Formats: sequence, structure tokens, C-alpha cells
Amino acid sequence: MSEIPITPLAPLTQKSATDMVFDTLYEAVISLQLPPGTRVSEAEIAQQLDVSRQPVRDAFFRLSKLGFLLIRPQRATLISKISPKAVLNAAFIRTAIECECLREAARQMTPEAAARLRASLDRQEAALEESDRAVFHAHDDAFHLLISEIAGHPHAWELIQEQKAHMDRVRFLTLSGKRQRQVHAEHQGIVDALTRGDTASAEAQLRNHLADIRHVLARVRAEHGDYFEPVD
Repeated sequence: MSEIPITPLAPLTQKSATDMVFDTLYEAVISLQLPPGTRVSEAEIAQQLDVSRQPVRDAFFRLSKLGFLLIRPQRATLISKISPKAVLNAAFIRTAIECECLREAARQMTPEAAARLRASLDRQEAALEESDRAVFHAHDDAFHLLISEIAGHPHAWELIQEQKAHMDRVRFLTLSGKRQRQVHAEHQGIVDALTRGDTASAEAQLRNHLADIRHVLARVRAEHGDYFEPVD
């Protein structure tokens, strides 16, 4: 089995070892450093990350609950393939929750909140200049989390994260430089509408922004068929 391209953990901070292992593996799966179908081993991950097997076992369980891992007794543990059905289900749930957060964020909009949104756009633009998909993806997520925070419902983003695991891998596959610029422009349009008090326009733009995953899914499946579960 070839060595998995992840680095040892930094010294523990306030996060538990399990949290740090989980975060490291989660990012490796999302960024396709661990592509669908990859075999993973508790012992090998523990050795690579320089931790005991227990936090790896706990992280594996959490990843399996998200649909990222197939843990099978007496058989190899695999990174799961992407489920097209799970992607579409996640898109539906995410749209419902985020649009409600957006409407509340519009009611709570202040000059300080607008400044935070503009700063988020600036960070995304900086990531565009660096041409780093992983950094841009993180800032993309942070933008949507910020809307939930302005709405006063940051827990809503936690619910979305629980649902969007399969969706995130498709998103990462589409994050070319051109797509990153499109995402940034769509975020810009949402912020512009929010700051001028046009809630209807902001919501319409958010819906279109989130609906893009449905439009690209067939193309991504055609280009990366080995990454996906077969459709019944």
C-alpha cells in the first residue's frame, strides 16, 4: 500500500487528538488527496500522524457517519465513492437552510456586518491570486458560515456540514481558476444585494449560486466516473 499524502500533526492545542485527526482526514478526502476507493488503515494513519490508534479509530467512525468511509468487518476500509443521490439531497437541504439564514442576515445587516462580508470577499480574491484550490475552498465555506453568523445562527452551518460531504468533493473537482472567479463574482453579487437592502435579489442570487452543483454533476461524473457510485 502506498503512503498516504498527509503530514504529521502539529503539537496538540485546545483540540483533542481525535478532532485533529478528523480535521486532517476530512480535508484530505475533500481535496481528493484521498480519492474515492483508497484503502486506509488505522495503524498506518496513526503512524503517519504520530498518534495512538484510538483517536484514529474515533475519527474513522465520525468520517463513516458522514458517508466518507466504508468500514467493513474483516475487510479493507475504503474512502467511499461519491453518491449522486447524496449530492442532490445535500443541495436541497443546504439551499433551504442557507436561504433562511440569508433572509435573517438581511434583517440583521449592519455596517460592521457589511464590512465583514467585504473582508471575506477580499480574502477570496487573494486566494484567487495564489491559484490555490484548497485555500479558496476554505474561504468559500467561510463566506457561507459568515452569513449564518450574521443571521445569529452559526449552528445552521454545522447542520449543513453534516449533510454536504459528498457535495464538497464535487465542488472541489469543479474549482478551476475560471470557476473560482465565477464563485467570487456570485458572492460579490450576493453581498452587493444584501448591503443595498435588496433581500429578494440576494436570495435569488444565492439560490442560483447553490443550484450550480446540480448543473455540473453530470459533467463531473462523466469526467471522473471512477469516483462515483453507479446510479440505479
